[in-house]
Amino acid sequence: MIARWQAQKLRHLLELRRGVNLTGARQVGKSTLAKSLDLPNTTLWTLDYAMVRQAAISDPTSFVKHEAGQTVIIDEIQKVPELLDAIKIVVDSDNSKGQYLLAGSANLRFAKRVRDSLAGRLGLVRLRPFSLGELNGNPPRFLDVAFARAFQNGYAPMDKRDVIRIAFTGGYPEMQGFAQPDRIDWSQTYTNELLTKDIQDVTEIRKLDKLQSVATWIFAHTAQFFTMDELAAKISISKDTLHNFFDALKAMYLYDSIPAWAKNDYALVGKRPKFVAADSGLVAACLLWNEDEVYLDESKNGKLVETWVYNQLAAIAEIDLAYSISHYRDSKKREIDFLIERIGDGALLGIEVKSGTATKDDFKHLKWFAANLAGKRPFTGIVLYSGEHTLHFGEGFYAVPLAALGA
Repeated sequence: MIARWQAQKLRHLLELRRGVNLTGARQVGKSTLAKSLDLPNTTLWTLDYAMVRQAAISDPTSFVKHEAGQTVIIDEIQKVPELLDAIKIVVDSDNSKGQYLLAGSANLRFAKRVRDSLAGRLGLVRLRPFSLGELNGNPPRFLDVAFARAFQNGYAPMDKRDVIRIAFTGGYPEMQGFAQPDRIDWSQTYTNELLTKDIQDVTEIRKLDKLQSVATWIFAHTAQFFTMDELAAKISISKDTLHNFFDALKAMYLYDSIPAWAKNDYALVGKRPKFVAADSGLVAACLLWNEDEVYLDESKNGKLVETWVYNQLAAIAEIDLAYSISHYRDSKKREIDFLIERIGDGALLGIEVKSGTATKDDFKHLKWFAANLAGKRPFTGIVLYSGEHTLHFGEGFYAVPLAALGA
């Protein structure tokens, strides 16, 4: 079994907190991770089963009771959110650690009928699809290495074709080893179930055809900029309805919203987030992309690889919350794909993503940012590219192979 980076954090929080909410998209391996912890005294309930669900709804208080020293694991908690009120009563009267491990495929802050998501009472762990590092059996060290400027001189060869093939596969466990036709079949079934059935656990949406159009738009414009006005006009819905759709899709972990970087809160006003799909393989499959065509299409392979890179970075950043991720874009069309800030000292890492080779022009915006906005904070600028050698482009600036993300 592939070891998950979040396993250690999950064990730590169960020893530290009264319970933990293990969240993430469907089919990313939450149940497998929960079972792999091999906790000494557990009861496991899966709310996917109708009879178990009915018992939980009928008598939530009895359903969540447990013996001293026991951990109750409840899978798909968003299907019976009434259980949260019963759990709140238990943990407010008993501060024993590790009483509950709640696994769910929706962000409880958005789920309907949830009056209290138990924020502050439960630890939170998000599990993402497999990262390259997990698949390679390596620890999550890329950001630590990047801030230390301690890159290797050579990495396992990974050319543009290899990068695109990895991005096409994505990180969902079920799709590993599938050919693209099988990934398309799995992904279409997955998103259809998500957008017609599972979405009802989060919100009551009746315009399911419009919701599907919004999801497809996000996939087609992943890692690109667009306005809500543009999308609302395109699919003929109000902006209020569109915002509700976006909230629902985010709650189901179909995309992430990357905030804009700014020097201060005042400068942040009016800055637009960048929307990135939560898995590159899902994008390629749901849009019926062909690998050979995408290889030749710089627009498609650029946003696909950027989406894949974001998912690698986010998987690392969320482990101990030592880093935050944003993007930079200004009125002069200067853009930096990702800005990573190290919590504590404020050091910055700027990252540009290239699916092919890197040139000195690719560092233009990184060097401008370092000279004009980084101030006294340490700044490292890197261009991730397909290759095997780390190359210097000035003090603090490096072309780094994409393979480093999983090394």
